[in-house]
Amino acid sequence: MKKINNKLPSGNYNIFIGKNILSKLTKEIEHLNLHKNVLFIIDRNVNKYYYKYIFDNIKAKFNKSDSIIINSNELEKRIASAEKIYSQLIQKKYGRDTLLIAIGGGIVGDIAGFVAATYMRGIQYVQIPTTLLAAVDSSVGGKTGVNFGDAKNIVGCFYQPKLVLIDTHFFKTLNQSEIICGMGEVVKYAFLSDVNFYNYLNLNLNKILKLEPNVIEKVIYESIKFKCSVVMQDEREDGLRKILNLGHTFAHALEIAQKYKIKHGQAVIVGIVCSLFLSNRIGYINKENLNLYLKFLNIFKSKIKLKNLSTDEMYKIMLKDKKNRNGKIKFVLPIEIGKIFIDAECSVSLIIDSISESIKFFVNK
Repeated sequence: MKKINNKLPSGNYNIFIGKNILSKLTKEIEHLNLHKNVLFIIDRNVNKYYYKYIFDNIKAKFNKSDSIIINSNELEKRIASAEKIYSQLIQKKYGRDTLLIAIGGGIVGDIAGFVAATYMRGIQYVQIPTTLLAAVDSSVGGKTGVNFGDAKNIVGCFYQPKLVLIDTHFFKTLNQSEIICGMGEVVKYAFLSDVNFYNYLNLNLNKILKLEPNVIEKVIYESIKFKCSVVMQDEREDGLRKILNLGHTFAHALEIAQKYKIKHGQAVIVGIVCSLFLSNRIGYINKENLNLYLKFLNIFKSKIKLKNLSTDEMYKIMLKDKKNRNGKIKFVLPIEIGKIFIDAECSVSLIIDSISESIKFFVNK
C-alpha cells in the first residue's frame, strides 16, 4: 500500500493506494474522528458488482447510515441529481454532523463533492474512486461540480475531501474502454511531469492497459503525486494549476459535440493530440518532436472512434468554455516534456486546422 499526504492551505488529507484496502476506511474514520451519520452515494454498476465486498469491509459502528444509488453518466451529472441527494438528506434528518462517502467513478465523486460542499454550507466527505480515471484525476484536488445546459462542470466549487482511498480491487471489472478513459489523464501527466515518467509510460503502455498490479499502482502513485505537487502550490487554479487543463478545452467541446458518446478520458487523448498540432502550428513544437509525441499516442488510434465531428461546431462550443477570458479561448500547450505554455491565444483558423488534423489522426488508422 502507498500513501500520499496532500498538504493544502484549506487542510491536509491522506490518499491511500493499494489492492484490497477498503477495510482501512473503518480505521481511518475512527482515526480522523469523522462523523458517524453516514450517507453512501454509490454508482449503480459498482453496487451491482461490489455490494458484498463494500459492506463486508466497512464495519464501522455508525450512528445511522443510508445509501443512494445513482446512474453514472454525463447526462445524469446535473443539479437534478444533486437535488435528489439533498432531499434524502433532509427527509432522513441528516445535519451538519454528516459524512458523505462517494463510491464510484468521477461523476459520482463530482456530484457527491458538490453536495457535500453545499449542503448546510459544508459537510464532510470521503472519496473512494472505482475507476482508473477517477483515481488519477477527479478524486484528488477538490474540484466538484455538475453540468448545466450544454456547459460541462459549469456549476461547482472547490471543496476538499477528508480522505481518498483507492482500492484497485474495484478495477477488475473495468472494460477496455474504461481503462483507455483513465489513460487520458495519465497521458496528460506524461507530458506535464518529466522525461522519466514519460519514458516509463512509453515502455509500459501495454502492461498498463492490462492493469498489471505493480505497474498500475506505480502509475497511479506517480500521477497523483504530481497532481498533488501542483495543487499544493495553487489550490484554486489561479496560476500553475491551469497546466492540468492540458487537452481539456478541446476535450470538453468534443464530449458535448459527440453528445457524451465518447468518454471523458478518451476525449482528453483527442484533446492532447489537438494541442500538439496547435502547438506545432504556433511554433512551440518542431516537426520532429510532433511526430515523436504522436508516435507515443499511436496505441490509442484504433481504440477511439470519432463520428460525424464538425470542426465548426466544436469551435462554437469552445467559445463557451469556463476557462475563457474576455471572450477569448485560452489554451494550455506543450512545448516539450515537462515544459508547458499557459493561456495561449491563437487564430480561429489555427484552432480549426488543429481539430481537423486530429480527426485525420484518429480516422486514418
